[in-house]
Amino acid sequence: MSVNALSGVHGIGNHGYLKAAAFDMSRAVEAIEADWSGWVGRGLGRKDAGPALPARVHVAYYADCVFRGTRLGPEDPARLTPFGQGLLAAWIDEVRVAELGETAVPLVRQGRLTVALRTMTQWFTERFGAQALQIVSATVSELAAYFDPEFPEARLDAQDRVVAVLRRRSPRVLLAHSLGSVVAYEALSAHPDLTVDLFVTLGSPLAMNSVVFERLLFPSSGRGAKPPGVGIWVNIADRGDPVAVPRKGLSRRFTGVARDHETSIHPVDPHRVRNYLRCPELVAEISPYLTPRTA
Repeated sequence: MSVNALSGVHGIGNHGYLKAAAFDMSRAVEAIEADWSGWVGRGLGRKDAGPALPARVHVAYYADCVFRGTRLGPEDPARLTPFGQGLLAAWIDEVRVAELGETAVPLVRQGRLTVALRTMTQWFTERFGAQALQIVSATVSELAAYFDPEFPEARLDAQDRVVAVLRRRSPRVLLAHSLGSVVAYEALSAHPDLTVDLFVTLGSPLAMNSVVFERLLFPSSGRGAKPPGVGIWVNIADRGDPVAVPRKGLSRRFTGVARDHETSIHPVDPHRVRNYLRCPELVAEISPYLTPRTA
């Protein structure tokens, strides 16, 4: 195994790599790995006398498993599948509770869901802006494909991509962004023989109760647990990231989260992976692992 080994699991909106590569999977993986390597490298470059960057960040690419041929981030959430609409409604209700407290009145209880969604998305847009709604809609569209019980193969295939990279590369550090944190968590939990020294979740929705947490295969006793093969689990979330809700949720919902960083990675683009991969908190967490193992 090479030293300084980093692997990653991407989040939403990455099917474009495969399309740009004329559906050549090898070229798509090369392209996303080049981007991740560059973004991590620029983050490390801001450190004085920082460690040398690994030759490449090896990324588990699964975008084709959760792409259903619809445009990401639909302006009209009614274009989501019925299962996706239900997830979006649950998402906005959880955000309302996080923002307004346990006494917040749910926006959906009666009537057609597509009609109720207009009220819900209007509230969300007024509170957080159109860009935040677009990010959440895009996340929900792929999350729905991942969790849809009618198509269980998507979930298993995505996890298999993560398992394959971990077995082939044996990284010391695994970085998982957005929906990728869900895929990585389930893959690591299902395969306790897989080990990483450091697991970093970035902009993760894992703590969203009815949207994600209750759908995970491995919650325990009302709380989730650190996957058995993980040494240290660290979470990093922009305080304005509409996907990483509720704030500080991972350390409350899961046991074994060593550090739950709340930060600001970008003033207007708080979920994009390139901003997470360059942030000082990530640099500080991964730097100790970018040196050869000692005997």
